[in-house]
Amino acid sequence: MKASNTEASDYFGWSLSLSGNTVAVGAYGEDSNATGVNGNQADNSALNSGAAYVFTIAPVFDDVPFSYWANNFVERLAKAGVTGGCGTGIYCPDSTVTRAQMAVFSIEGYPRFKLPPPAVGVSTGFGDVATDYWAAAWIKQLAAEGVTSGCGGGNYCPDSVVTRAQMAIFLLKARNGSGYTPPAVGVSTGFADVATDAFGAAFIAQLVADGITAGCGGGNYCPNDSVTRAQMAVFLVRAFNLP
Repeated sequence: MKASNTEASDYFGWSLSLSGNTVAVGAYGEDSNATGVNGNQADNSALNSGAAYVFTIAPVFDDVPFSYWANNFVERLAKAGVTGGCGTGIYCPDSTVTRAQMAVFSIEGYPRFKLPPPAVGVSTGFGDVATDYWAAAWIKQLAAEGVTSGCGGGNYCPDSVVTRAQMAIFLLKARNGSGYTPPAVGVSTGFADVATDAFGAAFIAQLVADGITAGCGGGNYCPNDSVTRAQMAVFLVRAFNLP
């Protein structure tokens, strides 16, 4: 943080006050004769009159203010270059994540993947993903890495929403590799709504063991619920240890 016209003898930073996303920094040696806000900074005729500089920090996305519950995770995701949001200056935190978006999040989020993904070529390998589909390259790479084999019948179902059970598998395979197999569940998954033989049970249990999630509340995991973009930010930051 630096003032627009500070000099060494101005003692910029001698005092500081923080309130929310606003910081006021004092410079008691400033010689500026400016008064009010944004005065004439070129007039240094008032010896040691002092000055206060006010800085306001804006959130990365307009729809994810600092007070939003997942702000820290969303901003870390953006800082890591994993997402640029869902439009100009917005992230759409409450929108659900599709399988196409999940492919992009997974490939962009974990450093072991080659970026940008290789060109698609003549086929994506899935009947419902055209070579010019917006996420075609990421979907093809995710399959090539063995993270997914699609949704069945030679398809990927790119526009279907990702469930919390599917997300557990996506994340752990993306992080640990295609050959990864979580430990056996044992006598319980730890969740009342996830039986030991349920789809994704072992991955869900491991996701908890790794500290990535504690479920959806009330001793449940809600495996069939969709995942919002805000929730995905939390999962990705924790699973991939993003700074």
